[in-house]
Amino acid sequence: MHERLEHLDSRQLPRGFTLLEMIVVIVVLGILASMAIPRLSGTKDRKFDLTADRVADMVLMYAHRGGASMNACGLRYDAPRRQLELLLLESDDDGNYWREDPLAQPVVLPDWMGENSVGIYLDGELMDTTQWPVTSMPGEQRPLIEVVLVWEEREAVVSLASHAMAPHLQLDGGGSSVLMPIDLDAAGQSREEW
Repeated sequence: MHERLEHLDSRQLPRGFTLLEMIVVIVVLGILASMAIPRLSGTKDRKFDLTADRVADMVLMYAHRGGASMNACGLRYDAPRRQLELLLLESDDDGNYWREDPLAQPVVLPDWMGENSVGIYLDGELMDTTQWPVTSMPGEQRPLIEVVLVWEEREAVVSLASHAMAPHLQLDGGGSSVLMPIDLDAAGQSREEW
């Protein structure tokens, strides 16, 4: 009977973790933390890159509007609202006025970027677009337009040359990429599925 009681007592005692089990758990938690921390800290960098891409898309729309529209279009940075806007010049009985392009959503800066994080340059000269936007008139040659985004040590420059229909995006002084459509026929890929 004494053996039977010892057997029951050993099953009822709570078993603790061994040192090996504790080390395995700590190593697994360390690996998970090393994977999660860079993702969390890199969100602002990714958001900055995404904002730069959206600005490049807006400048692309500006170039196409200026080249294909019968009305003038404008590019304006609204500092108090911290957003870049594409505008169209409209006319009515009261005269001319600028209105936001209904097909282009404004590019709103992230909360952590300040009001002075955007600069619009014409032929290298910083422009104040609060009173009058950077304008492209149909049939007229436009100047070199550069939209510069700055945050901490990051910089993105979206350049639209006077003769170009697509902007160049340059991030952090690196190489530039041209936002151009791909001609699948010319590339010999017209029959491939995508």
